[in-house]
Amino acid sequence: MSEAFETPPPENDNLDAIALSALLSSRVCHDLINPVGAISSGLEVLDDPDMEETMRDAALDLLRSGAKKALALLSYARLAYGAAGGFGAQISLEDAQKALVDLYGTVKADLDWRLETGLAAKENVKVLMILAYTASDSVPRGGTVIIDGDIENFTVTASGKKLLLQEDLVRALYGDASSLAPKFTPALLASKIVASTGGSISVEKTDETVTFKAAFS
Repeated sequence: MSEAFETPPPENDNLDAIALSALLSSRVCHDLINPVGAISSGLEVLDDPDMEETMRDAALDLLRSGAKKALALLSYARLAYGAAGGFGAQISLEDAQKALVDLYGTVKADLDWRLETGLAAKENVKVLMILAYTASDSVPRGGTVIIDGDIENFTVTASGKKLLLQEDLVRALYGDASSLAPKFTPALLASKIVASTGGSISVEKTDETVTFKAAFS
């Protein structure tokens, strides 16, 4: 059974830049709070001179995992949300691939990158990264996310044991900003970027997969 989500006219796309930046900042802070908190907890354990060796080893593992995840999230956010390279610049797809590989090291899904590398328009890369991260949320119990096509017309397909596609996510991907939660702000950002090029995003769900498609004009 296949369910395709056609692009509806958004009920509300009236979200000013200040509100959008505030929501996006909330999303970044939400992503970072757990790994940074893990680093803080690990340091507290190491600061205790009476702590047993096994607990100190556990604290070091906590520091390593927290630092790895925080660095992966920051590297991702720099390319997906930031102004890396300046306005109108191109971004190396090798850098994007590395950032996504590192990010996928912190989630349950596996990444299968099938795009050719090289330089690409920054706007296209941003949408690619946002959809790739979004796809990992579609398989919360683990699975595989395949990125295929080319940077002008690509698909991001998630398959796994349990598939999740939230209605609020689809609405945001189609440009609807009504009752937008910080979690789905990147999806709205991707929608706005694609719309600015005259392109489109589409979403399809079957019993086996969730597929996000982006086409740029």
